[in-house]
Amino acid sequence: MLTKGVFIIGGATLGLPGWVSAQSGTVSAGKDFNIGTVQWSYSLGQPFHLQLGTGSQPRLNQGIQQTYQDNKIIGLLRYDNTALTPLNNCLVHLRTLQYAVAASATTLASGAYELSAFPDGSYNISASSTKPWGGVNATDALRVRQHFTGASSLVGLRLAAADVNASASINANDALLITRRFNNLTSSFSSGDWYFETVAVTANGQTQNIDLKGLVYGDVNGSYIPLARQPIRLDLAYEAVRYASDAEQWLPVSADRALEMGALSVVVQCPVGLEVVDVRSVLNREDLLWNYQNGEFRLGWSNVAGKVLAQGEPLFELKVKGHSQSPWRMKDLSEIADLNADPFEMVQLRIPKVLPASQGWHIALYPNPANNEAYLDFDLPAGTGLVHMELLDSRGRVVWIDELNSPAAGRLRHEIPIHMLAEGRYLARIQAQIGKDLAFVTQNFSLVIRR
Repeated sequence: MLTKGVFIIGGATLGLPGWVSAQSGTVSAGKDFNIGTVQWSYSLGQPFHLQLGTGSQPRLNQGIQQTYQDNKIIGLLRYDNTALTPLNNCLVHLRTLQYAVAASATTLASGAYELSAFPDGSYNISASSTKPWGGVNATDALRVRQHFTGASSLVGLRLAAADVNASASINANDALLITRRFNNLTSSFSSGDWYFETVAVTANGQTQNIDLKGLVYGDVNGSYIPLARQPIRLDLAYEAVRYASDAEQWLPVSADRALEMGALSVVVQCPVGLEVVDVRSVLNREDLLWNYQNGEFRLGWSNVAGKVLAQGEPLFELKVKGHSQSPWRMKDLSEIADLNADPFEMVQLRIPKVLPASQGWHIALYPNPANNEAYLDFDLPAGTGLVHMELLDSRGRVVWIDELNSPAAGRLRHEIPIHMLAEGRYLARIQAQIGKDLAFVTQNFSLVIRR
């Protein structure tokens, strides 16, 4: 074994020039420290005694052997998610307690790294990355809110990653910043993009195995899979038809099931020809943020108290202008989470299709809420076929049904006999055969009876 010699005499350090042979045996007397090869008996890291030199040459009475080449650290750098995704092309660095870099290495495809050729001593090992930030949505904001209120706790790396404003405390401001960045209302955190754990190391001539973890700031549920497609747990399909006019109109977005939810994250590419200009919702306005940019609509909401919605009740409404028959395309990170911040599996959302005014009809339901009277006002095009009307209660049971066969074009009013019905919330569903092929189009209304 070849060893670089460093000797300490009374607080001063003398360097033995070149490489010397370190092996078991007795000291070869009469050799100056700067001449020839010196042999000694030693144990790594322990004091040893030598008699070196004569006359005016310095004498080394005792010292401590330091070795460079026997120190080595190997390990894996991985993302703090369930799959422990390897993090390649990241920098692992070993720093002295004075923060000077003693050794560094770039991780391989497997996340593996190796550090070597550094002297004995005390160090800290950590990592850094230039990989893109991602994988964070309103579900993470909900977990931060839960930690702040004491509903559940974040620990370890997840706790550190929650401090996105680098304030050394976790509160609602961090949740707000997470929602803002999800909605592209801000492009960075004060804390930076990546957090890696730091491990204290004592080097004493051994090979050590130290695995490290990291994650992006804000990903407090550890859901991100770097450089991979992220889950999509929402779908948005057409249900019912609206017809464009010169004025903007509101389109309700409802779910296919009753929901008790704590967070909502929507990223959707809007149909070409349709523009979102405003949003309104039964969800707490102060907790809801949205953004429409370059045809992409984003909405984020979270609340520890949550919100209970009946099947078919709008989660939110979009004020739009224009018309389009193209589909809405949901993107990564779209999901609804429950009160425990656990995402629901695929939830189907519904939104009316907006067609050109020349293709269609118009219908209105009023008054709403209603007492003992309610009416459907139609404006029907020529050639309308069957018009089918039904009312469903909160359990999905049909409580009223009626039909019109080939009604005349123009305005028509039809009464709904709500005086026979109990108070509550109902779904009015109207289907009509419209157009040359007499295809059915559908429009739904939420009707509230209140006395």
